[in-house]
Amino acid sequence: MQFSRPFKSSNQSLPSPNGAYIATILPSKLHIRETRSLDIIRAISLPSELTASITSFIWSSSSNRLLLASADVIRVLSPSDNHFSATINSPTSGTTKTTFISFGGTDDEVCIFSEFGLKLTIFNLSTSKSVDISSPKLFTPGTAAKGFSHRPRSGNLTLLTRSGGKDVISIHESGSLEVTRSWSPETIDAQGITWSPDGKWITIWESASQGHKLLVYTADGHLYKAWSGPTPAFEEDKDIALGAGIKSIEWSQTGTHIAISDYSRRIVLLAAPPFSESMILSHVLSVNPTDTLHIWIERILPSPHGGFTREFVRAKQSTSPPTASAIPTADSKTGTSMMTFDISGTLLATKIEEMPSAVWVWDVGSRSLRALLIMHAPVARVTFHPSVNELLMIRCEGEENKGRVQLWDPSWITPRIITFGMQLPEGKIIGKSIIRWLNVVSAFPSIFFSDSQDCILMSLSKAEDTGMVPWHDSEAREVDIYGQTKESPLNLGGVEGRRPFRRANADSIADKDNSYLDMSEGSEELDDTFHFRKPEHP
Repeated sequence: MQFSRPFKSSNQSLPSPNGAYIATILPSKLHIRETRSLDIIRAISLPSELTASITSFIWSSSSNRLLLASADVIRVLSPSDNHFSATINSPTSGTTKTTFISFGGTDDEVCIFSEFGLKLTIFNLSTSKSVDISSPKLFTPGTAAKGFSHRPRSGNLTLLTRSGGKDVISIHESGSLEVTRSWSPETIDAQGITWSPDGKWITIWESASQGHKLLVYTADGHLYKAWSGPTPAFEEDKDIALGAGIKSIEWSQTGTHIAISDYSRRIVLLAAPPFSESMILSHVLSVNPTDTLHIWIERILPSPHGGFTREFVRAKQSTSPPTASAIPTADSKTGTSMMTFDISGTLLATKIEEMPSAVWVWDVGSRSLRALLIMHAPVARVTFHPSVNELLMIRCEGEENKGRVQLWDPSWITPRIITFGMQLPEGKIIGKSIIRWLNVVSAFPSIFFSDSQDCILMSLSKAEDTGMVPWHDSEAREVDIYGQTKESPLNLGGVEGRRPFRRANADSIADKDNSYLDMSEGSEELDDTFHFRKPEHP
């Protein structure tokens, strides 16, 4: 593997979804760095009232817009267009606080949820107008993203609201946001709504207190299928209907399967379009390894050079993942806490609350468990690469794991452990850390790392593949009084190379934004709250 040179960063640093840029908020400035050259291409001054209390810092899914927000100010910028700038002052007109902010169906839409679920406001940056939708059902920072969804490609908004004690679903036209259809689903307390990645289906699920219930609608809002829970397979499952219902759902990126979890150790896969049960995943207490099922255990071993080293050891006999501490608490957690499909839709990675240090990787095609990875600490995050098939990143909890990730690929001899702290000045991590896949077009997958002071890029290429990394430092740079190289806004072209990893076709990658919001009827001109500036064309 190869690492870039460290460059200045902060604990508010994010790579763009396409991997082309890295945005970093510094005191009084926003730096936008180009990945190819590692040079700063834009340095934007920010008002102190914005940088002092950043509440939202997100890229649009296209990577053409960047949003920064504080309690009273929202700023939208472009990484490449110096003339584009939009500012929204007092986005909720000072009546309530903002609880959630996101881009909408296009780069020119900003969705803002108000406190107490009073309204969802959608600002259009190209027309300088806004649309309000009253009573979005889900509006808190932790739930708002589940209450609305934009149809892939067309951008139609689907929103869950609450009116007269009933759930209401509305479909809105892209751009104008006019309501094209609305109806009350057969739910008592719906907990979320989402479009399928292929844009063919709308799914909504009921509260767990009401049992298992998933409703599938066609794109024009007609009920297609109602799922009422898994079919009991064993005698002990006969009372499934009496237990808690759906906890979460996850669509595969291809739109061919839905994974449904509840508060047991079971996950059900429904196959689209019949939405029949395709597979039931059971997280058993003991697993036997086979030729096609590998069990990997992370070990801490003495290093021949002093200190300790970490590596994965393959288990040869039946293994039981460590269970959570059996201390009775009022809010003890059960069920699945994480599940995510890879980009090809063939693998599903899961983690359950009862076994917090284990990651289970299921093969959807063969309907079997492919791998079990047991970490040395509880798992904090599980993410597949956004454009490379079957490549999994795992992050664990704990101070000692701030700069460490575990990677798994079924084609590797053994999983890999990467420690970024060794690449930093003085070999230690300062403050919180950020580790993300760098979704840049490159011969080898890359990772973005940042702590509160330094940022590093890593490529899974070998040392001899120096031309295969996605960054190419400018060679001639001045040195400042501290001995650090000065940044120069240099644009370097991309380098094409071979692609030994199984990279998915770009057309098959569904639009998957951070989250979207809802809206309201009525449109009005924005007075002093909205300021927009863009270049004038002769």
